[in-house]
Amino acid sequence: MFDKQPQILLIEDDPVYGQQIKESLEQKKYRVEWQTGTDRAFQLFRIVKYDLCILDAMLPGKTGHEFAKEIRKRDFSTPILFISTTDQNKEMIEAFCSGGDDYLVKPFSTTELALRVYALLRRTGSGITADHGPDRIFFGQFTLDYPNRLLCSPSGETSLTKKEAELLRMLALNMNSLVKREKVLTNIWGENDYFMGRSMDVYITRLRKKLSEDKSVSIQNVHRMGFKLEVNEERRL
Repeated sequence: MFDKQPQILLIEDDPVYGQQIKESLEQKKYRVEWQTGTDRAFQLFRIVKYDLCILDAMLPGKTGHEFAKEIRKRDFSTPILFISTTDQNKEMIEAFCSGGDDYLVKPFSTTELALRVYALLRRTGSGITADHGPDRIFFGQFTLDYPNRLLCSPSGETSLTKKEAELLRMLALNMNSLVKREKVLTNIWGENDYFMGRSMDVYITRLRKKLSEDKSVSIQNVHRMGFKLEVNEERRL
């Protein structure tokens, strides 16, 4: 899957989260440099070529958004994954506008974190020699069997078209995080224009119907930006 061991710069001031993230990623064979503040982290970023930066949005002193803007003044390609305790659209928009590529809300599972990291590294080609994403992705009561184009749930199996499977897989790999419209259109439809956008909206509607049996799962529009596959276990209760 990787032709080299990806290097990740983690900036997280919470000692519990920082240690958990570092250990979980190291178990996946990533090299992780963990810093609790932005000053030393920025010094490292200037001299080391990192494949990914994981950045807490709510850092003391210089905020995560300010740090991301500093990175983007000199580096436009290294993906930045924001982590935060808030899921408010205003906070998410600020994170993306400051240069973020993805956004993950605490608390999150190590599985979800690993999927996000893999997806970002795959998009940028950082250390990845082939597109070997997971064949099966679990969310809510569903299992997406991507190779066989099946959506499995306690009520049975639902067949998916090729584009439905690709679209749902892209959303599931970025669970609870924004996937930009233009990224979906370019990767799946091959072109970002008005007519392709209307076609994509039709597929989103179809997937919503197929996911409707589990109230903890929904596809949300983020106005003028894209979509999120939201999984909220509390809604099932």
